[in-house]
Formats: sequence, structure tokens, C-alpha cells
Amino acid sequence: MELAKLLKPIAPALEQVEAQIAARAAGRFSVLLRGKRLRPAMLLIAAQATGARPDPDAILAAATVEMVHTASLIHDDVIDSSARRRSGTALHRLIGVKPAVIFADLLFVQALSALEELRTTELVHPLIREVRTMCEGQWLEMKVGAGTKCTEKQYFEIIDKKTASLFAFCSRTGGVLREERSEKREVKKADELAALAEFGEQFGLAYQLLDDARDLPVERDGAVQRALSRWGGARFCRRAAKDAAARARRSLEHIPSRTAGGLGRLLAFVMEDGNDNQG
Repeated sequence: MELAKLLKPIAPALEQVEAQIAARAAGRFSVLLRGKRLRPAMLLIAAQATGARPDPDAILAAATVEMVHTASLIHDDVIDSSARRRSGTALHRLIGVKPAVIFADLLFVQALSALEELRTTELVHPLIREVRTMCEGQWLEMKVGAGTKCTEKQYFEIIDKKTASLFAFCSRTGGVLREERSEKREVKKADELAALAEFGEQFGLAYQLLDDARDLPVERDGAVQRALSRWGGARFCRRAAKDAAARARRSLEHIPSRTAGGLGRLLAFVMEDGNDNQG
């Protein structure tokens, strides 16, 4: 399944997201930092941000979450002394540790300052809480990783806070930004938003589990990696990812078919791509 073909309905919106990121990062390192943009894609699909003139708030929110995510990756690579990021060299290896950390901090600040421009003010506090949750996940991973063992409960808390929670925010935020419903459908909307959040959560768990399965052969140092190997290694991760994906699909039953179809195809891509790269 080709990602570009899957994302074609939101391609104009994604182009505007890229323009927002480049403008707010002053164009710095935008090519080096570009990934699959799964988080903005999820938000835009959930928001039904299709056509030539998508909702400006959806564009801005999508750009904001990607800047937050990218900043967290730069910090992760510095903390882990990683030499690679995606298929290229980690940013701190190219420009130095101090400039990379400062740039990541700039991305965080730019993302949070962009919240002032949102017309949908109810998104501001949830995103700030999300940044705090991601930091808590990073702190927990450092604390557990420096110890002698990692429990299964700790591992899932780490990947939930570091990865899954941001996907949950993206999916639910897309629903919030969709065209407002009448008061008669208020209860139904609340149920739908809960289902969107659950989809994002389980999608994020599946995504991170497959990512960890791929990285295990080269990252065996640390309590988390040793625990994964002890539990069954890549097989454990793939089995847990499959279970998370099944839960994500069940949540789609409570989401309008048009939105559910797009989200379901995004999930199928991640599961196919993750398993294809396991070797």
C-alpha cells in the first residue's frame, strides 16, 4: 500500500501543513526532519480536511503536533546518543548537540505559541497536557532504562505516554475540528470523540510496538531492551501490535464511515509497513 496514494484526499492540506512548519522553523533543517507525517495525517483525516480549502485550524493544529513530535525526536536522539534518525543521520550528529537541543526547544516554543492563533480554544490546554505527558514518558524511560529491570506495566506506560497519547490527541482533535453538530447530537458526538481517542491510542501502541520490534536487533542495551528480549523479542512486539490493531479496528465501529475508512486504511498501512520491515 503506497502512503502517497492513501493520503491523496488530504494532499492539499498536508502541503499547507508543510508550509506552516517551514515558516515557523524559518526553513531550518526542514528536509532533514521530514518523516511520514502520520500524526498530521491522522488529524486531517479525522477532521475531514479535504479539498482545496481545508479548515485553517486543522492545518495549524496538524503543524503544531508535528513540530512537538519532531522536537521530542531530536531530544530523544541526543539523550540516547543515536547516530541515525529514520534513513539518515541524526540532527545532533550533523550540527552538534547544543545547536540541536536549542533548535528542538525552538520548535517546542513555536508550536505552543501557534496555539494562540487557533480559533478552537478548547484545544490549547489538551495539547499543553500532551506535551507534559510526553515528557513524563521520556523521564520514565530514562529512569527505567538506567535500572536493572523493566516490568511489562512500565514498558506499556512508557510507549503509551511517549507515542500513543499523541496519536490519541491527533485523532480526537480531528473530530473536535470537524463541522460542529447540533445540540441534539451532543451525546453522540461525545461517544464519537471517545472512539476517535481510543483509535489513536491503540494505533499509537501498535505503531510503537512494531518500531521496537524493528530496532531490537541493533538496540539490546538497557533494561527495556533486555526485558523485550526476555519476553520474546520481536515476536512479542508483533503479537502485542496485532492485538492493539484489533482494538483500534473495533473503535472504528463508532466513527462515521467516511472518517473510519480513512483511518482504517492508515492503520492498515502501518501494520503492513511495520511487518514488512521486520525481516
